[in-house]
Amino acid sequence: MARQESLLKFTGKLGNVIGYRNKKEYLLRSASATVRQTSATKRAAKDFGIASKAGRLIRHTLSEHLQHSYDSSLTNRLNKVLGEIVRADDSHKAGLRVPTAANMQSLRSFQFNSHASIQHLLAGTPVIENNDDGGIGISFPETAINNNKGTHIIIKAIALSVNFAQQTTRQLVSETVVIRCGEKQILPTLTLNPERKDLTLILLEVQSCYEVNGELHLCQNKKGSALDVIAVLPPVEQSSAIKSKRRNKAPKLRIIPSYVQPARRSGNMLPVAFSSLPEG
Repeated sequence: MARQESLLKFTGKLGNVIGYRNKKEYLLRSASATVRQTSATKRAAKDFGIASKAGRLIRHTLSEHLQHSYDSSLTNRLNKVLGEIVRADDSHKAGLRVPTAANMQSLRSFQFNSHASIQHLLAGTPVIENNDDGGIGISFPETAINNNKGTHIIIKAIALSVNFAQQTTRQLVSETVVIRCGEKQILPTLTLNPERKDLTLILLEVQSCYEVNGELHLCQNKKGSALDVIAVLPPVEQSSAIKSKRRNKAPKLRIIPSYVQPARRSGNMLPVAFSSLPEG
């Protein structure tokens, strides 16, 4: 390996050399003349491409919330988890695997900001319950309020429905709750009513802020904002689909036509009709 000593250091391929960074040093290595890939390597690369595409879809949809809950390792960490999820698909062959709803449970408790989690900013674990109207309620125990750090806290819930096959998403954000430092209050239940026909990620965003002249400003510290996946909800089949599955698919009973005995050549006997079904 060779070290870069010039004032303008670079990363990536430049001609026949590749520049890269190892901790604090910028190094150089020669690029390979040819790259040989086996069939297994090509299939693994396709599976990794599917995982990377899924991660890019999630990050792009949550770009508004990732402005304060983001770190440079997010892309690699998310692709790593999604890669394991895709490889765990045993219903498809290698190279055609997809992130299934059952395997997506591995994404639960994923931190979009590796420097902070909701456990660091809240003292309790939120509880998720299904409402009677089909919605989702997120409640907090009394011990969840932990604003003894001298900062205020802003909490909101996000429901992200994802269809990886069609590359479509739907996002739903709950109301915002502000917990002011030094004030005792009971947190209301955050409600969401997402359409559950696709896989749905439930995320909780917790941000620390301080007050200046009566206005709240978000803390710029990396440990002051958290965005975590608190639940992964599988898709719910629609009632019409359930009815079609339960519908009797047996063939319809058709009336068997009567059998007419052919007339004999000799004699004056007339043709006689016999019914193949019993009377009554």
